[in-house]
Amino acid sequence: MLSSRLRMALAIAAAVCLVAGATAFAQGAPTNAKGQVLSIAAVDFPQFQPYKVRTESERKACEDYGIKYTLLVPPQVTADSYIDTLTNVINQNFDAILLEPFDFEAFKPALQLAKQKGVPLVSVHQKYPDPSYFISMLYINNAGYGGTAADAIAQASGGKANVLFMMTRSDIPNQVEIRNTFISRSAAKYPGIKVIDTEFTNVDTVTASNEFEAAIKAYPQLDTAIWIEGATVGVGVDVAREQGALDRIKIIGVDDPPDLIASIGKGEAWGTFVQNFWKQGYEGVRNIVDYYLGNPFPKETDCGVVLVNKTNWNNYIPVMWSTVATKGKPYPKQ
Repeated sequence: MLSSRLRMALAIAAAVCLVAGATAFAQGAPTNAKGQVLSIAAVDFPQFQPYKVRTESERKACEDYGIKYTLLVPPQVTADSYIDTLTNVINQNFDAILLEPFDFEAFKPALQLAKQKGVPLVSVHQKYPDPSYFISMLYINNAGYGGTAADAIAQASGGKANVLFMMTRSDIPNQVEIRNTFISRSAAKYPGIKVIDTEFTNVDTVTASNEFEAAIKAYPQLDTAIWIEGATVGVGVDVAREQGALDRIKIIGVDDPPDLIASIGKGEAWGTFVQNFWKQGYEGVRNIVDYYLGNPFPKETDCGVVLVNKTNWNNYIPVMWSTVATKGKPYPKQ
């Protein structure tokens, strides 16, 4: 029988997806205190589109700066698997680690370990309650997201809508904040917008399909369905089509899965709120470089959200990159 440590080591080794650059790195590349070219790691789930975007942007930044990049993918899509992978990475002497601490309490022991070992961390996507664990945080303003969504739906519907939320689970902090802020903004400004139910997908297409179909049948007044996890929104379009409900229900997603973008182009899905994972990835790496070079960099960055709909579905990516502080470009003022 393999020891748990060996099993984890093998899983980590099998999960290493990308190492940017070859044996030679750019002359004058940033180095650590030992004079070695910086070697950074990211823990992520690139099988999902937004995280694929983020990791590709991290790799691009590492290539631009001539530093080493290793992506490690947890063997399971769970918080426990992610934290196990992260803990192993913390013990591997990388110069810095990019991570998404999506369960605030569960991540704390790993963050404390990194702090004890002096490993610089960058938080992407989440604004962690205790910023002292991180050299920087590049996050989405979830309250702003929820308010933006309420404003957009009010404008599109004339201030009246019966809304279903589709979430991963009830305990995902950023999704909870998005939903709660949407409800608060609607109550304050758009009393005709009502959230009639919330269902949970567990990032499983079969679960999402069954829950959405049941909601369509249970609520004939349903006219807006908002996904705030991006992995299963494509089945929402399929189910609405099968139920003959595409004409009456606005399907609204999150981020930019290719099938969802194609559906928007066809006029099936109404739109999606795309979070700027390009900025999270690239500037997260740049923050690490600037940390080692002693250059000033933002400790907190709101990466922003863009509504993608029929008007801009085929040209939104340049908009996302336009706000990114790529090498040689000043950080935007916030």
